[in-house]
Amino acid sequence: MDDPSRSRHGGGPQTAQRSPRSHEATPFGTMPNGAFPVERLWDLLATLPDTAAAAAEAVVTAFGSSLPVTVFHRHDLDWSVLAGSKARADQTELTALECAAGPLMPRAATVGNVAVVVDAAVPDEMVAAHRTLLAQLCVWIDLTAQAHASTEEFAALDDEAEVMRTVAHQILSAHDLDQVLLNITTQTLRMSDSDICGVFLREGEELRMRSCAGHRVIDTARLRMKKGQGVAGLVFETGKVAKIDSYLQDATISKDFMSLAEQEATRSALAVPLVVHGDMIGVLEVWRRRYSSFTDRDVRRLVALADLATIAIENGRLYDAQRATVDELDNTRISLERQLRLLNRSSTLQHSLIEIVLANSAVTSSVARTVGTELGCDVAIISDTGEIEATFPRTFDTADLLDDVAGRNGALPKRATKLVARDGRTIWAHPVVAAENQYGAVCLIGGNEDAEIMEVACGQAAMVCSLTQLQQRAASAARAEALDQLLWDLVEGTPEQRSAARSRTHQMGIRLKGFHRVFYGVLENTDTIAAQEGWTTSAADALRRNVLNGVRGCTTPAPMTLTSVRGNWIVALAPIKDRERARALLDELNKVTARCHPDLHITWGVSSARSDPGDYPAAFGEAKTAHAASRRLGTVSMYDELGIVRLLLGSSDNPDLQGFIKEVTEPLLQYDQQSDGSLLKTLRTFFDANCSQKDAAERLFVHPKTLAYRLELIRKLTNLDLSQHSDRMRADLALRLLQVTEAVSDLDGQSHPPFG
Repeated sequence: MDDPSRSRHGGGPQTAQRSPRSHEATPFGTMPNGAFPVERLWDLLATLPDTAAAAAEAVVTAFGSSLPVTVFHRHDLDWSVLAGSKARADQTELTALECAAGPLMPRAATVGNVAVVVDAAVPDEMVAAHRTLLAQLCVWIDLTAQAHASTEEFAALDDEAEVMRTVAHQILSAHDLDQVLLNITTQTLRMSDSDICGVFLREGEELRMRSCAGHRVIDTARLRMKKGQGVAGLVFETGKVAKIDSYLQDATISKDFMSLAEQEATRSALAVPLVVHGDMIGVLEVWRRRYSSFTDRDVRRLVALADLATIAIENGRLYDAQRATVDELDNTRISLERQLRLLNRSSTLQHSLIEIVLANSAVTSSVARTVGTELGCDVAIISDTGEIEATFPRTFDTADLLDDVAGRNGALPKRATKLVARDGRTIWAHPVVAAENQYGAVCLIGGNEDAEIMEVACGQAAMVCSLTQLQQRAASAARAEALDQLLWDLVEGTPEQRSAARSRTHQMGIRLKGFHRVFYGVLENTDTIAAQEGWTTSAADALRRNVLNGVRGCTTPAPMTLTSVRGNWIVALAPIKDRERARALLDELNKVTARCHPDLHITWGVSSARSDPGDYPAAFGEAKTAHAASRRLGTVSMYDELGIVRLLLGSSDNPDLQGFIKEVTEPLLQYDQQSDGSLLKTLRTFFDANCSQKDAAERLFVHPKTLAYRLELIRKLTNLDLSQHSDRMRADLALRLLQVTEAVSDLDGQSHPPFG
C-alpha cells in the first residue's frame, strides 16, 4: 500500500500492481450476477483513498448493484451510514453486531468503528464464505479513516497551536479585568466546540459568575456556587478537573441547578480549576447542548486555556489594582490641591477675622462685611432672639431669610446646615455657640466660591462671633465677680474695705446716691431639690446662678444696683425708698424664683431705706432681722413694718432702740423744731387720754378739729395709722423709750429738746 508507483484517478482509489490473485481478463463490472467480487475487492484493498467516505463508496461500487451493501461508521455512541443502499442505521442491530450478536451476524462484519452489511437478498452462505474479506474491508476503511483523522489531527494541532498563540495574545494583551474575562469566555467557547462558556471567580467561600457567553437564561450569568454545588462547585471542592457526559443523569454532581440545566438544554459539561500560586481563584467551565464525551484533547485544551486565563486574570487584577492606585493617587493629588487652595483661602479669611477680634471693634458688622467682600456673597448674622444683628450689603433684604433658616419650628439650626432659599440660592448657616449656649447663627447666601470654601468660611465667621461672645461673657463674669465683692465689702467689710469699695463703685460706674434698701434672701430647699432630682453639686450651683440672674434681670419697679449669691444667700442692693415699691419688687423676685424651679422656696428680708453707704452694714443687719421675722411670722418681710418685733429679734447685745425711737419721733421733732409745733406733745396727750380725741382736745385746750388735723399730720409724717392697735402700741412705746433716754441723758448732763 506504500508503493510510490500507485497513481490517483479523479478522486477515486489509488491503483497498485495486480496481486497474484488478479484476473486481468475480468474487469470491474463484468462479474456474473450473484458472484462475490473477490478479485475486485482484492484490487480495491491495494489502493489508498483520501477519506473513509471515499473508501466506503468504492466498496459499494465494487459490489455493484447485484450485491448491494451498506457501510456504517460509529461516531461516539451512534452509528451512521457512510455509503450504500440503506438510508439510515438501525442502532440496535448495529450495537448487537458490535457485540458479535444479533440478526446481522450472518451477513455482516464489524471491526473498530466500521461495519459492512450485505443486503438480505444475498444468501447467508455466500456472505459467510467471505466474512474474512468483509472484515478486511472494515479494517481497510477504518485505517483509511484513521489515516485521514491523523492528517486532520496534525492539521488541527497546527491550527490549534496557531489558535493558541492568537488566543494567548488576545487574552494577555487585555488589561481591564472585565475585558480579560470576556476574551477568555469568547475564545474558550470557540476552541472547545461548546455552546456555553463561563468564568467563575472566587469570592470568599463562594464562586460567582463574572463572565458568560452563549447562555439563553439570564440566571446562568448570575450563578453563585458554594463548594459541592454543580460542576464548578465540585471543582471548587476537589481542586480537580470535572467532566460530565450526561448532566441530568450524572450522580456525581449535586442537583442544585438541574432546573437551570433543563432550561439551557445542557447535556455535558467540563470544568477546570484556575490556580495562581497554589491558590484556587476560580473555575473555567464549558457546556454542550448535545450528548458527547469530552476527549482528552478537549481537557488538554481547556487546561491550557485555564493556565492562560489565570495569568491573564492575575495580570488584569494587578492592572486594575495599579490603575486604582494611580486613580487614588491622582484623586489624592486633586484633593490635596483643593484642600491647599481651601487652606490658603481659609487662612487669609481667618487672619482678617482675627484682626477684627483683636481690634475690639463692632464685630458682627465687620465680620459680615469682610466675609461678604471676600466671597462675593450676601451675609446675615442673626441673634438667638431672631433679630438681624448685621448684614452685607446693607441693602440686603432679609424679609424671608429667617423663615428660610428657622423653618416651621422657628428655631435656628443647631449645626452647620445647607439650605435652599426661596429665590433658589444656597444658604450656608452655622450656629454661634459659646460655652454650650447658642447666641445666634451666621448665614451666607449665594456666592461664587466652591461649596467647601463657603462652608468653611461660614464656620470661621461663626467661630469669630463665638469668640466675641466668650470674650464678652468673660468680661461680664469678671465684672460680676468684682461687683459681688464690692457688695460684700459694702455690707460686711471693715471701714477701710467699705471706703475702698465706695471708690471702686465710682470707677465702675455704680451709683450709690439716694436711698437704697438691702434685700436679703435665703434659698430654703435647694439641697432637698438636688437630692430629689439626682443633681450633682454643679447642677445645684447652676440653679443658684439662674436665680441670681433672674434677680439681676428684674427691672420693675427698679433695677438692682448690686447683686450677689453666696451659698444659699442672695443679697441685693435696690434703689428704692418707698415701701410699696419695695413690696412690688418682692413680688417680682418671687415670680423669678418660681420660673427657675416650681418647687423652689425662698424667704426674704428687706431693710429700711438708707441714703448713706456707710449705713449699709446696719441695713444688712436689718434685712437679716426682717428675714428672721419673715420666717417666724410668715408674712412680714420689711424691717420698717416689724414694729416692736425688731427689738425682740435684733441683737441681744445691742437692740435697735435708737432706730426704733427715731423712726417714730424724729419726723415729729423735726417738724416741731421747724414749725414751732407741738405734734410730739399732741401725740403723748392723745395716748394719755386713752386715745380719745375729745378728752385730748380738752387737755390741750384746742378745738377737736385742730386735734384731728394734728393727728392726720402725724400719720403722714410717720406712716402710722393710729386707728390700728399695732401702730398705736408702736408709737406709744417709742414715746416712752424717748422719755426714758431723755431722762438718762439729763442725768449725764446732756441737753435735749423738751419733750413737751
